[in-house]
Order: sequence, then C-alpha cells, then structure tokens
Amino acid sequence: MHITIRAFEESDRESLRRLYVVSRNEAFSWRPAAHHQPADFDAHTEGERILVAVVDGEVLGFASIWEPDSFVHNLFVHPSAKRRGLGQALLEGCARYFNKPPTLKCLTENTNAVQFYQAQGWAILSEDTGPEGPYFLMGKA
Repeated sequence: MHITIRAFEESDRESLRRLYVVSRNEAFSWRPAAHHQPADFDAHTEGERILVAVVDGEVLGFASIWEPDSFVHNLFVHPSAKRRGLGQALLEGCARYFNKPPTLKCLTENTNAVQFYQAQGWAILSEDTGPEGPYFLMGKA
C-alpha cells in the first residue's frame, strides 16, 4: 500500500465532507449522528492548510493546520482505513508547515485518538473544557 500525502484540491471537497461526517460519527460515538453535518467540514477548516491522504486514488484521510499557531486542528482517517499508517503519514506531512512546536486539542473522551497521538510522541500539556467538552492540549517538541 502506498500512501500519498498531498495538498487539498477543490475536487476533494465532497469526498472530505463525507469522510468528515463518517469519521466524526465513529470517533465521537457519544454524540448523536445528526450532530455532524457535511457543511461542518467547510466551517471547521476555513482558512486552514489542508493535507489529504490518498491510497490507490481514494481519499481516505485529511489533516488541517492553522499555520500561524502550528496548530493541528483536524486529523481524520476513514474508519475503514484505520491502523494502516495514514494518520502517522498525515502528521509527518504537517510537520513541514510548523514554525514552532505544534499543538492540538483532543477531547478526553476520544481515548483512541489520545493513545494515537501519544504513540506518535505527543504529550499532554494541560487539560481544559471547551464547547465540545473536556479536552487535552497536546504538544510535540
């Protein structure tokens, strides 16, 4: 399997909208499925650099970065493609856009994501609560 990480193209938008909803429904299982909408992708990535993970011509993941703060805002992999290296490849692709030590927020209830980031060398810096609930601020040196 060959993973390609590339810049977002407008032709990716519909695929990423669907992937965003499916991935959030799976990752945030404590929320009702109707809570996540395709238009959320547009609102939650506005003004951000978006990288796309492609395998055999199929878009299977993405990450978005708020570059001024070296902040990974979103990282989602389609549930059917988890544990195949796409998340790690996306994080590695993001690294070239960081101008200082990067951070991200991860909901504390999303234990799979917390474990994933820790396995990639990210550490919990602090804990707080936001509109979506309690989260960890994580960083990588």
